Amino acid sequence: FFLGFIWGFSFLAVSISLESFSPIQVATSRIVIGAFVVLIFCLSVGEGLPKFKSEAKTIWPYCAGMALLSNVIPFCLLSWALLHVTSSFAGITMTMVPLAVLPLAHIFGKGDYMTTRKVIGFLIGFVGVLFLFEPSEVLNFSFQDATVLSKILCLLATLCYATGSIITRRSPQTVSSLSFSSGALLLAALIITPISFIFSDLTPIITLKSIIGLLFLGFLPTGLATIILVYLVKNSGPSFMSLVNYQVPIWAVLFGVFFNQETLPTGAMFALFLIFFGLFFSQYKTKKSGLS
Repeated sequence: FFLGFIWGFSFLAVSISLESFSPIQVATSRIVIGAFVVLIFCLSVGEGLPKFKSEAKTIWPYCAGMALLSNVIPFCLLSWALLHVTSSFAGITMTMVPLAVLPLAHIFGKGDYMTTRKVIGFLIGFVGVLFLFEPSEVLNFSFQDATVLSKILCLLATLCYATGSIITRRSPQTVSSLSFSSGALLLAALIITPISFIFSDLTPIITLKSIIGLLFLGFLPTGLATIILVYLVKNSGPSFMSLVNYQVPIWAVLFGVFFNQETLPTGAMFALFLIFFGLFFSQYKTKKSGLS
């Protein structure tokens, strides 16, 4: 519940941070702060980073994949997109993550193949995604249209998250999940920090509200959330995490509407219903009853 709460609030926090900082500055700040939090926690419990001179060194290419596809690229895409779309809309698009995992797991996963039920569920969810775009936007689309382009970037971010989860799932079990996450966040910080210095301008006006938004993003949705995520996966299993994925868009919509006076696109709620139904249909398993 707490993890869904803070991840749902992160979209509003990004919107608030963008009042004073550029998209890449927001992405960089949350990654650097999050990496610091996770690394300190990892070292304090005696885990440490993956080694370079043992069999654990094979984990670093996977850490790099997670760094890019679960942190650097989607954080930048979402931060830029939130200049032109509402935080509640961005939260709704995150329901695409487990849906996008279905075909990716079929191609790159280990034994997690698409079934007829999964294909139908994916198609239902895909129809829901189409409802996130207004018909007039699709017909009159051009790359100069910032709103439509931002919506596309939100969907690309979900594909990054889905691909990042496949990379994590396929990573060798040579180190603990916490050590793996620490290495990935550290690499993400090392990758994005120099890029931020090159492409960022000095911020003319910095408000206290935007600073609080950045600190929240770094310490909670990026740092503490990673630690909670590792704990839940270890103690409750990956399937339990679907409960978090279903909460995030609901919290994002509530926070966006009540705290930022956002209005949802016409088909957004219907789209959310279709995506949820597609996910439920693809993952629901009928139980066979019988006597033994």
